[in-house]
Amino acid sequence: MPDVLMDCTGHRVDWTSLGGIGLRARELAAEIARVADVTVFSPGSLPEQLGAGVRLVTREAAWADELRRSDMVYSFDSPSPERLSAVVDSGKPVIVENAPPLEHALYPSLVRSADREDVYRDTVEAYRRQLASGTFFTCRSAVERATLVANLCVTGRVTVEAMRASGALDRLISTIPIGFSESAAAAARRELSGADPERTFRVVWSGGLWTYLDPVFALDAVRMARSRGVPVELVFLYGRENADNAVVLSVLLDAVEEHGCGDFVTVRRAPLGRAEYFRVLAGASALICVGRRGVENDTCVRLRARDSRLFGLPTVLDRHGPTFDELTRDGLAHGADDPEEGADALAAIHRQRGDRAPLDSYAYRRTARDLCAWIEKGKGER
Repeated sequence: MPDVLMDCTGHRVDWTSLGGIGLRARELAAEIARVADVTVFSPGSLPEQLGAGVRLVTREAAWADELRRSDMVYSFDSPSPERLSAVVDSGKPVIVENAPPLEHALYPSLVRSADREDVYRDTVEAYRRQLASGTFFTCRSAVERATLVANLCVTGRVTVEAMRASGALDRLISTIPIGFSESAAAAARRELSGADPERTFRVVWSGGLWTYLDPVFALDAVRMARSRGVPVELVFLYGRENADNAVVLSVLLDAVEEHGCGDFVTVRRAPLGRAEYFRVLAGASALICVGRRGVENDTCVRLRARDSRLFGLPTVLDRHGPTFDELTRDGLAHGADDPEEGADALAAIHRQRGDRAPLDSYAYRRTARDLCAWIEKGKGER
């Protein structure tokens, strides 16, 4: 079997600090391991077993040896320019999954930097190099495929011959919607089967607190719903402070205190282990995630759509952008343009609570077939 090296750069894949990109890489690795030997390179991660056929390497110094022994490399968001250069110089096939680095321009840690334009330019240049060097591309949604195709065109990667071979560019790109692994679906089903139908009406904000999101909107919607007699509780799962969420987190905590919401709002500051993650999400009644208007929300589907699909959870969110469009097609979206409409959505979900199950059409066993077939054939031509 071919050896696939997944370069996760700054994205951790251990459960103590797992983000959306790291979780996607981890679950795709599990699926790819059916047809290849997979090494996940993530120097920031804590050592952890990732499953059969998947090896986690956390030592930075091991990169050169891992690259040497690999047959191909899978490169993700925010690539290391140095490691990407080494991959290109190696001449090995490169699978790329990334989106235009738009949100990066709003990271507080970058905005505060005196040389922010130079730093951002380097980030964009790394993305451009991925476009130029990729042998095969994966993307997470239809809108991300559209932006990828446009960017590949202007960088000279779309040719007449490529279009003649496939007008959809299927030989170059595979869309793998945000989904989940077989093991995650099995764990979700186990937890859901034991969930109490009369459980507390708990709504969960299941991802980070970033500048392009509006968690206080969620707080206000819950306050209004409670004033109308809906016994809703709100939990923010990932409230650990870092340089890029400190301001948003501070504003949220101030709002919780100002409005006296401490008895029905929880902001978790400690990491969430795997077993607890499944227990908490299976016990939730709904998700909520409200984004602000901006190009970041216009050009991607939020990775936390995985939680909606894995647990079949109704989700309250803003109407602008493809996240709402996709979850609407899934039958899970409840749109809200202001907190009052958010409160209406929460009341409707409370009235209509029922059984839930994973949306199996998003299992990577189904959606990653083209990628696995490409890897299994050992595509090596660049």
